Amino acid sequence: MFFIAGTKGQTSTAARGEFYCPQCQAYTRYLHQQVHQKATVFFVPVANLKLLGEYIECQSCDGTFKMEILDYDPQEEQREIEALYRTGIKKVMTMMMLADEKVEDSEIAMMKDIYRKVAQDDLSDHEIKEEIENCIRYPTDMDEFLKDLAPCLNENGREMIFKIAYYVAIADNKFLSKEETLLRNIGKLLQLSSAHIKGIIAEIHE
Repeated sequence: MFFIAGTKGQTSTAARGEFYCPQCQAYTRYLHQQVHQKATVFFVPVANLKLLGEYIECQSCDGTFKMEILDYDPQEEQREIEALYRTGIKKVMTMMMLADEKVEDSEIAMMKDIYRKVAQDDLSDHEIKEEIENCIRYPTDMDEFLKDLAPCLNENGREMIFKIAYYVAIADNKFLSKEETLLRNIGKLLQLSSAHIKGIIAEIHE
């Protein structure tokens, strides 16, 4: 009698549970699948030789993901986006105040009022002073923040930041060419077209 021995890959379920599926955008059931190299005798798997790979399989959409997906917390991601949003708002408003190289009391008052309404929090004079100093020292930070933030926002969110910048720009009842140039750059970083920008400004003045 002789044996026919060999190896083959075989998938098995190691665990089951619930996770947040980014494709379904909801909590759903999953299977923790493992692929082992199996030793076979007469083509029948008899023992695991080594783990070839593993993945998470969504039971709703059949999507497959790396194991790290089990650590994904959509609420934590939302908190990070909100923090980035607040930082971006402060930088945009501060850079608009600095555009004409003169910070007016009316602009500071507008900045405080907008931040209170949008972020539901108060900005102190000390925080504004720090933001002004940081923006003078690192003016390109605003560009980087908006580049990172824009893909995380829907159209309404991007429009809101542009409107905020415009309101600060006209808070002193003047709209200088330097402010217009900066405002258009903000619109570009927010992925807003020229036509879209004109529409937003027209809406504000209706």
